[in-house]
Amino acid sequence: MQTQITCPRCQSPMIANIHQVIDVGQQPELKQQLLSGQLNVAICPSCGAAGQLSTPIVYHDPQHELFMLYVPTEINMNQMEREQWIGRLTRQVVDNLPPEQRKGYLFQPQQIINMETFMEKVLETEGVTKEMIERQKKQSQLLQTLIRADRDVQEHLIRERASEIDATFFAMLQQYLDQAGQMQDDKQLVHLTNLRARLMTETAAGRRLEKQQIAMKKLSVAAQKQGGLTPKLLRDHVLSYEEDEELMRSLVVSLAAQGALPYEFFQMITDMIDEKQQAGDQVVADRLARVRDEALAMQNEMRQQSQQVVEAASRLLHEIMAAPDKETVVAQHIEAIDDVFMYVLSARLAQAEQQNNQAEADALNQIHQIIVQKMESQLPPEVMLLNALLEAETDAQRRQLLDENQELVSPELMQVIDLIGQQLAQANQPELNGRLQQIKSMVQARL
Repeated sequence: MQTQITCPRCQSPMIANIHQVIDVGQQPELKQQLLSGQLNVAICPSCGAAGQLSTPIVYHDPQHELFMLYVPTEINMNQMEREQWIGRLTRQVVDNLPPEQRKGYLFQPQQIINMETFMEKVLETEGVTKEMIERQKKQSQLLQTLIRADRDVQEHLIRERASEIDATFFAMLQQYLDQAGQMQDDKQLVHLTNLRARLMTETAAGRRLEKQQIAMKKLSVAAQKQGGLTPKLLRDHVLSYEEDEELMRSLVVSLAAQGALPYEFFQMITDMIDEKQQAGDQVVADRLARVRDEALAMQNEMRQQSQQVVEAASRLLHEIMAAPDKETVVAQHIEAIDDVFMYVLSARLAQAEQQNNQAEADALNQIHQIIVQKMESQLPPEVMLLNALLEAETDAQRRQLLDENQELVSPELMQVIDLIGQQLAQANQPELNGRLQQIKSMVQARL
């Protein structure tokens, strides 16, 4: 639903999209938004300030028969209001289910008193236990201490708490490195890079990670030499580490997570397992079978998750197309409209055009236009101005835009330009980046 709130920074009124019902069976993408901290986040279109909105939430996961209610303590609800809210949202969830899915647990929802417990229960459905969460908290504290500590203290901590420094710890460190790079904090970037290099050489997890990176680099170089990544190349590269199950497993699982393992690869590994068994080398055969089975399970799980996301996007598109007021429905679900939804929309539009179904094509084009307009209206004013400057065909038009928006010619606009410039450079778009640099010079002159 939509509600009007006031930006705490600039006091401007704005419209925010709020999800009070998270039904994983109906909209699986909302669970990922919740876990990533992107659910119920409002961004002020005037100043760009962002923050999490405090709102009651009902959460339903039919696969795990989990039904929870959470009301933030800062929301002042008396007992009657609370019971009315619980009854209304419970009925909303139940009424949207077919009769055969209305099980007993739906009529005994768990009432959660704090967000930490709420998130722990959601994470448990992902296989993340309380012990794992507590371990990650300790790892985060250790990492922050290592970043601040001098070399002697680092040496002591690395030696005493080596068991906490694992792949998850290095992933946390990488997030700090990425953030320092985005902020162009060269001093912090060098400091973190040196810490990472030290951990790579002085810890068992770091040395394993280095071996994995070397293995992936060798595969990349071999693929470039042969003009592509073939099933045979994958098989030969994986089998070159058959004596090191941990390294072979990490390599195969990483490739499976990228969706880079075709059916032919698994067939070749199965043939190799048969050969090892016939040769009496059961140890290696079992090792290959374990790695193959884990990679297959991961790849199948990823496919199922992708299928669920596509199906959810298709359901949302069907709902928008059937609605008399498409703009309202788009606004209500704007947070669920992502790259997958736009892919489904584009595929449906291409199909309608191929079938000469002009009525459906017109309806889909209308939805696309509504989405673009809605998303553009939520952009910070500096981003909207930069988009207009990039679309302008002449310097005269750009000067006019800058004259008309003089209040936006500011250091904040320069930050947006620099950020977009980094993205264009990484995307290898020299022509667009050149236009951006011309705009940057014009803005700098005015500042």
